[in-house]
Amino acid sequence: MASPNIAGTLRRSLLIKIISKAAPSREDLDSVIELTASKVVDALQAQSMTFYMVEGNDITFKHVYYSPSLWVNDPGLEQKLKETTAKLLALKLPLGTGVVGKVISTAEPVFYRNSDSQVPFMSSLAKTTGFDVRSMLTVPLKGTGRVIGAIQVLNKELAAGTDGEFTDKDLVLLKEVAEYSAALLQRMLDPKFELSADDTAKFVARLTDLPLVTKIEEVEVDDKLIEVTGDALIRREGIFPHKRCGPNSVAVLMTNPLDYAKRESFTQATEQSIEEVRVVSATLFEALLKKFFKDTKAAGPGDVDVGSVVEVISSAYSTDAGTAELNAADLEKEDSAPIIQLTNRIIEDAYVQGASDIHIEPMEKDLLVRYRIDGLCIEKLRLPKLAANSMVTRIKIMCNLDISERRLPQDGRIVFKKFTKKNIDIDLRVATGPMNHGEKVVMRILDKQKSTLPLPALGFSEENLAKYRECIRQPYGMILHCGPTGSGKSMTLYSALGEVNTPDVNIQTAEDPIEYTLAGINQMQMSRAIGLTFARALRCYLRMDPDIILVGEIRDEETAQIAVEAALTGHLLVSTLHTNDAPSTIARIGEMGVEPFNISASLVCVCAQRLLRRVCKSCKMPHEPVGREKEIIEKALGWSGPIFKANPQGYPTCNGSGYKGRVGIHELMVNSEELTEGINKKVETAHLKRIAMKGGMKTLHQDSMLKVKMGLTTVEEALSNVPPDLIL
Repeated sequence: MASPNIAGTLRRSLLIKIISKAAPSREDLDSVIELTASKVVDALQAQSMTFYMVEGNDITFKHVYYSPSLWVNDPGLEQKLKETTAKLLALKLPLGTGVVGKVISTAEPVFYRNSDSQVPFMSSLAKTTGFDVRSMLTVPLKGTGRVIGAIQVLNKELAAGTDGEFTDKDLVLLKEVAEYSAALLQRMLDPKFELSADDTAKFVARLTDLPLVTKIEEVEVDDKLIEVTGDALIRREGIFPHKRCGPNSVAVLMTNPLDYAKRESFTQATEQSIEEVRVVSATLFEALLKKFFKDTKAAGPGDVDVGSVVEVISSAYSTDAGTAELNAADLEKEDSAPIIQLTNRIIEDAYVQGASDIHIEPMEKDLLVRYRIDGLCIEKLRLPKLAANSMVTRIKIMCNLDISERRLPQDGRIVFKKFTKKNIDIDLRVATGPMNHGEKVVMRILDKQKSTLPLPALGFSEENLAKYRECIRQPYGMILHCGPTGSGKSMTLYSALGEVNTPDVNIQTAEDPIEYTLAGINQMQMSRAIGLTFARALRCYLRMDPDIILVGEIRDEETAQIAVEAALTGHLLVSTLHTNDAPSTIARIGEMGVEPFNISASLVCVCAQRLLRRVCKSCKMPHEPVGREKEIIEKALGWSGPIFKANPQGYPTCNGSGYKGRVGIHELMVNSEELTEGINKKVETAHLKRIAMKGGMKTLHQDSMLKVKMGLTTVEEALSNVPPDLIL
């Protein structure tokens, strides 16, 4: 017997999963039935509810519910009803049998109650059910062209202030529930059946008890609010703010109001809380975007009209120049309108999709554009090879690079606000380099509207978080973060600075580039072109009375020496390095010419980190590890038990990948007496790792397995980033 109340989080995940899934499964059908059943019981306050479906020439029992109020005065009835439930769920009735058969064949509801002199029928029904039946309501589930099942309820709860009989209002309500659920159920049964946007919106509105908007005229719209919010944010989050409810609160329209991640993201970006939510269909949402943002294609997340521009460019090359609307030669100029549009659209599209990097790669026969999303490169589009030079030149113009230099790598920065009228405030760090088929460009997206995350949100385990917070509050010494590019080192350093940033502390940073602007912190942008390097910035800072210094990266001997010198003379220095794990950082600094006794004297801690993809909350599947998988987890944690794995089909929520978002794993090596002794003796890295592990350090592999145990990621994802430890 299922509980009548389904938790809000389950409702949300089921809704996202079911409504947006391309090919629903049998499991999805059961989920819709359970959701509908819970809604019926809640709305009608029924003591009993049975859900029937037609399968071939039979009527099957799909869901049976009995209220605990039935056995309050008869405890023995509970066990009987449990047994009855099991029997019914295994039972099949021929079509046309009984009241349910009549309802399915006629497609008309049947309503019995004692007050209508149906006593003989009710008495016979009581013998079958095992309890007194005072009222029965049965309605058909009408699909398109046929009846696919029925819903039957018995007795209204006496606590509802009734005599146990359903009313005419209950009949209307049950018919409504059956109507909007039937369309979704038919979608589950027949993959070819198209569920309209309006039917979907109706189902969502009814299930969430939120008002449904069916026409633009029904909505009161504040034009200024929409302009301030901007189309990029509205499209990205799928939330349309239409009026202010207060100084810091708004009323919004959503296609899926149960997507709390989007709601939270919208609130963070706009600093406006969502006070009222109304449901709209995807069609109406698009119509609103078209009405208020006429200069752009009103599209859903991830679609910023790249397609139409690509079509223009591709057709110019594939059609004879004499008959083409646009001459292909025109596209080889960096100032041609389609090239300018396409470059802008690619950047906007990548931003909307949440990409961290854009790769423009000339291949032998075409130009490949890829986005890095959640750490993985995804192919976005292919363009004619002849458009490569003009696009690369256009990007160089945007960041003031030398367009005549094609043989050497160049670095630059695009302030995108200068090139778009849309409310997208991002900068792009650009790197170009000559490849065998032409110049490649990689653009790292730096979102200025994005704030740093607090330390607890970065994935630190409780033990590591407590240790790390203690380290960043030291008066002097050196804190190093290591890991490959894109492992979240900068974000962790910024979050750490955010915790210790108070008016009585002078914090100065030397960065290349400045990724996030932090209030109350002095930040300096490096410029190698004029000789402003990390080493030179550090020398300058030592004369500017700092308490904490952040150096973007220790790359060479000179920077390493000055950094250690700063850490030894009463300053707290934080920086990053490229090494595989925490213990190997010692050898890396040693190779830069820093003496071991200086390293051990200045070091506070080393934090190695990686970013693992989070397994999608909406579609992750329970999994019991066996064999080698179980051995790896047991060896790392001394624990074994149920974990989660990614859904191979995935859902639209996670773009079919089974993963959504990322979580950090950390290896925190805090300096100690034993480590200082080992560093001074120049012991090998493996021995340093043993000393650190004896002192309580959890390795990257152990922390990754801890995230697997917590259900945040999968064994496959953990092992693809960090191999098992060789040291026990």
